[in-house]
Amino acid sequence: MNSILLDSNQYLLNKYDIYAFDYIEYPHKSFWSEKFGDKDYREGLKSLFLSEKNPPVVLYVHIPFCPQMCWFCVCHFNITHNYDRIKDYLTYLHSEIDMIRTFLNEHDITPNFKECHLGGGSPTYLEEKEFLELKAKLQTICSFDNLDEFTIEIDPRRVDQRRMHFYHEQGIDRISFGVQDFDLEVQKSINRIQPPHLIKNLLTPDIRKHFKSVNFDLLVGLPKQTRESVRRTIDQVIDIGPDRIALSFMHYSPKYAPHQKMMKKNDKLPDFRERKVLHEEAVQALVRSDYVRTGFEHFAKPTDDVAKAVKTKTVQYNSLGATSGRCSYLIGLGESSYGRIGERHYSQHLYEEGAYKERVSKGEFPIYRGHKLTQDDVIRRDVIHTLRSIFTLNCRDIEARYRIVFNDYFKDEEPILDEFLRDGMIEITDGVLIITELGKNFSNLVCRIFDRYCRTDQFPDDFFDAPTVAL
Repeated sequence: MNSILLDSNQYLLNKYDIYAFDYIEYPHKSFWSEKFGDKDYREGLKSLFLSEKNPPVVLYVHIPFCPQMCWFCVCHFNITHNYDRIKDYLTYLHSEIDMIRTFLNEHDITPNFKECHLGGGSPTYLEEKEFLELKAKLQTICSFDNLDEFTIEIDPRRVDQRRMHFYHEQGIDRISFGVQDFDLEVQKSINRIQPPHLIKNLLTPDIRKHFKSVNFDLLVGLPKQTRESVRRTIDQVIDIGPDRIALSFMHYSPKYAPHQKMMKKNDKLPDFRERKVLHEEAVQALVRSDYVRTGFEHFAKPTDDVAKAVKTKTVQYNSLGATSGRCSYLIGLGESSYGRIGERHYSQHLYEEGAYKERVSKGEFPIYRGHKLTQDDVIRRDVIHTLRSIFTLNCRDIEARYRIVFNDYFKDEEPILDEFLRDGMIEITDGVLIITELGKNFSNLVCRIFDRYCRTDQFPDDFFDAPTVAL
């Protein structure tokens, strides 16, 4: 099988070997301010709950502990075998929940939480007693009877069938597995060995009927991955048949995650071209198996809520991946957790465990950094997230929504848009911008065009060689 990329030429792969954010949020966290603190966070909560009519919200809870380090990981985690350390962390997490409850009570707010997600780290590291205590504490701010979705991330190496039944009994109805890759040699190279039978054993028909959606997280760009090994992994994934799949590129950033250097000790990482080819190999296999592409790196069965949201163009993208769009806003709890608090505020909690505990002990929300969006930020976020989610942008809709003239507002972006047009990455007809099948492989770079924080002069000098195009 020849992929679209391989049928193209090396010129495009070389030309578009340009870094771009994945645009979970806009602007990217690196542009947020550490001056954003407790007062700003409270202001954001007020704007969310008091300025709108009870909007649906996601509640995200971060459990940052793992018993073993995965060398590829860039999530915030703490490696420990001391369970007392986890219980100590939970006391502070409970205190943070109490702070949220006090704030809600002071302002006579009953939040409309529609989804609850337990992430990590490894939330399945919690023993049943601590899980029940955490759920009871969360129930002081969240009505679980009101939830449309209750999700937990699963480490298949640390749970058994009895634990899966326990999660169902506690109301969990969506589960997400960190699979990454099924090839044993690849697993060895990233220090995460988990044969396929581990997951199959946890997804028996008797267990699976209890969960309305199963997600697999896969990574491209790992050591020792080849087209053949990726194809085998995808075949095994398709055989198990998760409802949703996140097929992401591994982010290699040893400056911030020095443990990633362990992967390169004996094994070479795929370069930009190899990563693109491997990703395209997996994409085509999934699409052939009737998975719907629900964004750059996300896929879902046609019967899944997210796939349906693609058809209705209500799909959204956030730190939890492609979602059905029922909730635009997210409140995070715990170390490093992230929040989108209404239309105008982003926030992120402190990473360092000691700093997190100290701030909570003072009765302050443990905010590390945040951002108050300008109107320009809101417009560009809308453009970027629409392109990232459904690969199509109706420029006239943007004009009507924000009372702008698209061509005038984005006149500085026209030279780059034209370059993408010439190379077949996009099509523009009657004010509608469409990312082509070829362009989908570079969709985050298409989104980067509209990122005011990443200047156009950061593109290579020889990138532009054509006249501009009108939208």
